[in-house]
Amino acid sequence: KILWEQKPDYIAVCFDFPAPTFRHKEFAEYKATRKETPDELRQQIPLAYKVVKAFNIPVFEKEGYEADDVIGTLSKKASKEGIETVIVTGDKDALQLVDNSVKVLNEPKNTLYTEPIIKEKMEVSPGQIIDLMALVGDASDNVPGVKGVGPKTATELIREFGSLENLYQNLSKVKGKLREKLENGRENAFLSKRLVTLEKDVPIEVDIQDCHVGEFDREELLRVFRELEFKTLIEELIPREEKHEVDYKGVFNREEFEALAGELGKAPLISLDLETTAPDPMRAAIVGISFALKPYAAFYIPLAHSYLGAPQQLEKKYVLEKLKPILENAEIKKYGQNIKYDLIVLSREGINLQGIYFDSMIASYVLNPSKMNHNLNDIALEYLNYKMTHLSELLGKGKKAVTMDRVEVERVIPYACCDADIVLRLAQIMERELRDKGLANLFYEVEMPLLEVLAEMEMNGVIIDKDYLSGLSQDFSGRLREVENEIYKFAGQEFNINSPRQLSFILFEKLKLPVVSRTKTGPSTSEEVLVQIAEKHKLPHLIIEYRELQKLKSTYIDALPEMVNPETGRLHTSFNQTVTATGRLSSSEPNLQNIPIRTEEGRKIRRAFIPDRGCVFVSADYSQIDLRVLAHISGDKSLKDAFFHNEDIHRRTASEIFGVSQDEVTPE
Repeated sequence: KILWEQKPDYIAVCFDFPAPTFRHKEFAEYKATRKETPDELRQQIPLAYKVVKAFNIPVFEKEGYEADDVIGTLSKKASKEGIETVIVTGDKDALQLVDNSVKVLNEPKNTLYTEPIIKEKMEVSPGQIIDLMALVGDASDNVPGVKGVGPKTATELIREFGSLENLYQNLSKVKGKLREKLENGRENAFLSKRLVTLEKDVPIEVDIQDCHVGEFDREELLRVFRELEFKTLIEELIPREEKHEVDYKGVFNREEFEALAGELGKAPLISLDLETTAPDPMRAAIVGISFALKPYAAFYIPLAHSYLGAPQQLEKKYVLEKLKPILENAEIKKYGQNIKYDLIVLSREGINLQGIYFDSMIASYVLNPSKMNHNLNDIALEYLNYKMTHLSELLGKGKKAVTMDRVEVERVIPYACCDADIVLRLAQIMERELRDKGLANLFYEVEMPLLEVLAEMEMNGVIIDKDYLSGLSQDFSGRLREVENEIYKFAGQEFNINSPRQLSFILFEKLKLPVVSRTKTGPSTSEEVLVQIAEKHKLPHLIIEYRELQKLKSTYIDALPEMVNPETGRLHTSFNQTVTATGRLSSSEPNLQNIPIRTEEGRKIRRAFIPDRGCVFVSADYSQIDLRVLAHISGDKSLKDAFFHNEDIHRRTASEIFGVSQDEVTPE
């Protein structure tokens, strides 16, 4: 950020050397109160070195000294050569170095400290900061200072006497208890001044001209950034310009389309990508479709762009009827990114996409399952050093976002064509890498066929009993009111239960319960804290119950019916193949793998899910569903007709289905 925004002529980075300094030798307790460096931070230091060196920035450190001492030495050398210095740090110790050629930039706060600003804010000059700190001390570094002297008093003393030395030479002019405190703290005061004074003559070999900003190792930097998954920084390093000439065309008339359809029908493989109106494939309408037959060339067929002044476009029905035999031809290999999405959208248009062969998203996942995400932009950056246009650049963000049908066709052509083209470019690299790493079988025989199974599951959807959930919502509302009244009774007053500040007041000020941990705004009221203090009072337990009921009601009971697709009357989740590093599936929008089961309230929610495919449930008790499904699967008619109200029947049924003795079956 400094290189790109501040554009310095010279730059250097200084690190603390991992060994005791001269300050530790003089005062063994220096920084003794600091917590040990967390492992998470310790592990990042070598990575910081690696990044800095990839930038070709010189690094300075010296055993026995801190980074601030080295910075002081470099700034002194630079000043002698007439070079203005900006020290970038959040450490207040560096403010003592400020003079007419040295400034301090606190970059996160965007504050530049100069001599006048320091005098205004601290009421002392930069050179007097060490005298001020000698009196006040520094708790973060365990610098003792003078006991009983605070910042206000110290500032007044330094302003009056100018320096610590002059203060103690004129101590007789200080009256009362303050004089006694200063006398008692004389030794600590001068010790503290030595500890806080930065060294400006560290014995290091340095030629300031070696710090001149030059070219950095872009390839090494990209390699490091990819290793660390610094997505934004990677994008900033890579230019948007296309090095290779591309041939992207829009298809607007029948003649052009018939020619393209002829090429598609004879092609051994095609890459396709749909532009639609929504991210949910069960609700999305096709706006256009792009095809690529070879790298660096692609076609976009706009079908439903509907803004004012939109060009004449081909009729969607006509185009899809022509494409149907091509898309359903299993002999033509189909390539795509998250092609499951396209499969579902096309299926809703009556097209059964066949010949699905390669998905760049799944290939990326198989090659590196620990990656944070596998979207096309990131994969293109990783494998092709190519920066794609983000979807948000077309649609906008937030409330101002529009759907794809409202975006100008001329802007969508290069975007849509690029999506189809990039997949083919990636395939050339990724298919080879899959084979070289012995992952081809996993990709082609397991993951790609699974994609089609998941698509079918998503389209089938899940039936929920909306009437049951409506009744359950009323039950939970009643239970919430009961718990709310209980909370007010034990609190001794009404208050906003959802306000951490008000709850904190009740728990820790009014009821005097112990504070377990704190946040920036005060004592924490997290569930972890409430569990710890629940033994001491009834109220924390009630708050936990209230939150749980509220969460279940808002997350599931009230939300699930709103997510039912109006066309199908079912919930359609998305089963994600490329999310978990362990290889298991995840589910989203809604997450059907996270429906509660451990509590009775959670189990009530599970009863809203209705299995279909001909299973008949004689018992009104929904907790019997699993056994009845198993009975149905087993094909045993007697089991289908059985009532499962008796534990012995449960035991016998389970033993028959699972092929174990009844003694091995527990009531659970």
